[in-house]
Amino acid sequence: MSSPSDFPALALDQLRATVVREHMTLDQAIDTQYALVDAIQAVMGSDVYFTEDYGQVRELATVGFGGGGRPRATARVERALAGFFGTEDAVLVHGAGTGSIRAMLNASLRPGDNVVLHSAHPYKTTLPAMKHMGLRLHQVDFNDLDAVRETVADVEPEGLYIQHVPQGLGDNHEITDIIDLARSLKGDRVKVIVDDNYAVMRSRRIGVQLGADASAFSLFKLLSPVQVGCVLGDEELVSGIRRDLSSAGCQVQGPGAMQALRMLVFAPVALAVQNATVIETTDRINEMVSAGRLPYIRGAVAAQPGIRCSVLVFDEPVAEAFVRAAWRNGSPSQSVGEEAQPEVLPLFTYLTSTFLKGMPGLEKYAIRINPMRGGASTILRVIEAGLADAEFQKEVEALRS
Repeated sequence: MSSPSDFPALALDQLRATVVREHMTLDQAIDTQYALVDAIQAVMGSDVYFTEDYGQVRELATVGFGGGGRPRATARVERALAGFFGTEDAVLVHGAGTGSIRAMLNASLRPGDNVVLHSAHPYKTTLPAMKHMGLRLHQVDFNDLDAVRETVADVEPEGLYIQHVPQGLGDNHEITDIIDLARSLKGDRVKVIVDDNYAVMRSRRIGVQLGADASAFSLFKLLSPVQVGCVLGDEELVSGIRRDLSSAGCQVQGPGAMQALRMLVFAPVALAVQNATVIETTDRINEMVSAGRLPYIRGAVAAQPGIRCSVLVFDEPVAEAFVRAAWRNGSPSQSVGEEAQPEVLPLFTYLTSTFLKGMPGLEKYAIRINPMRGGASTILRVIEAGLADAEFQKEVEALRS
């Protein structure tokens, strides 16, 4: 372990070495918005767009005599999403990202199946879902393709699980390489499933478009006012989810489905603006650090520790004190569900747990800033106010003494 004086430099190096997945430019995001609207029009290009029904429609039944039907509006939304992403089918589920991942796991795998996944810490609600299924988990460093090849050959897994956005410090693998390697070794005998949360409407292509069998993601994190998620995949896999969730109480009703779809139209442009803000903010912070105008801060990185953000690294272990100062000076101290529709103000908070677990002590030196809908000047105003905060100054002196 490095000495405390080396820790900030090591943290910056690790953050800079962590891959940032492809993000759409503003022009690409505008094209994506148009493509989504075109896919919607292909399914509901008439006054049917305004029809939002409830209930289990018999002709949409998935089990038995009329069992498992869903509202017509929900079915139309699912067809529009499948058309937009170029998949055979799509299904909306309750529970946002976690609900969609759980549904995808249940439909793709059987209890006791062998699953290969990255050696970084899985997301906090993903691991319990895997354990509850009794899956046999085999973790390997996805950054080492030779190790992945050896593990897949030895384990002969039924499933390969990938998180699209980086899971841990230093992650630099490309998910296409992992998918292609699994296919070359196992062909269609392995189910490749992808957690595409925080990648949809950012990356130009998501897991299922890169050769995976299924993708799961939260629409709640893409401006939906309703806490629903989506699973994309082939007809057999998606039909399995519908059968599993055939009870009336499991259906996403028409108004909720339409609200999610309408707000999704705005997501690509909003996220492209947010990405540009992360880059601008990081550049301005580093310029001010170089000019000696931001004490205590070693530097900033435009990173993607799960979530796209600017990461501040401090010279001293004052990060926890500073984030509290930011909360006193303009940042919310809580999140509805990061990047959900209610989130507007820039959020100063801790790094995600998967990154902190990979580098013990990082929580003392680094925080992240998600711009949400704010601009660089707003973020810098909070930073300067936090550094000048009297309570922060007291906490720093107490740490030094």
